[in-house]
Amino acid sequence: MITMTWPQYRRSQCSIGDWTVNLSPIETELLSTLLIRYPNPVTINELIDMVYPDPDSEPEYPEGQIVQRMMHLARKIGTFRIDNCGRSIGYRLYQCPDDARAAGLKVAA
Repeated sequence: MITMTWPQYRRSQCSIGDWTVNLSPIETELLSTLLIRYPNPVTINELIDMVYPDPDSEPEYPEGQIVQRMMHLARKIGTFRIDNCGRSIGYRLYQCPDDARAAGLKVAA
């Protein structure tokens, strides 16, 4: 299970079981938003608002930046998965390992 405490948030880290994973500041914002909204999906526009709260500091193509950062984050958190629910819906965090879902096991959400 992926967890993030307030001190970990401040240090840009998360825990996956007994492991601590270091994150970039943007990845920290993305993951904390997904954790807060778990199990519901988060739209790309909501993620943009969380990562770039000041519209003047947004990059030229913020959607592309979010997609790229989500791919990096998905690689870092390993056996847990971030699902792209479609361009209009956004992303959702799954809190069970890929191998458990692939085997068809029912894991409490």
